[in-house]
Amino acid sequence: MSFWSIIKAEYLINENATKNWLYILMLVAMGLTIINLSHEADAKVKKTVRLNKEIKALRSEYVELKAKVIKKKMASEVIQRLKTKGFVPSKKQPIKIKLETKE
Repeated sequence: MSFWSIIKAEYLINENATKNWLYILMLVAMGLTIINLSHEADAKVKKTVRLNKEIKALRSEYVELKAKVIKKKMASEVIQRLKTKGFVPSKKQPIKIKLETKE
């Protein structure tokens, strides 16, 4: 097969052309499959990046909210909020009540 016969595409019109056409169709199908798989892989990578960013944002929000909750649970903060509602801390120490159980 010479260079000019390849350029003229004689391999597509001669008597054994069906084998060549099947080979070309198989190559095209494989190429399309590879292109499709690469697009799917790119989409998965983009989704992973987006989800990682969302995880980081939610983690920072969690830490921020946890710090606020810890601050609101502090005794000094609770006393201050109760003072605005008219409650004051007791001057006396609390009394311990002990119960004896019969076992």
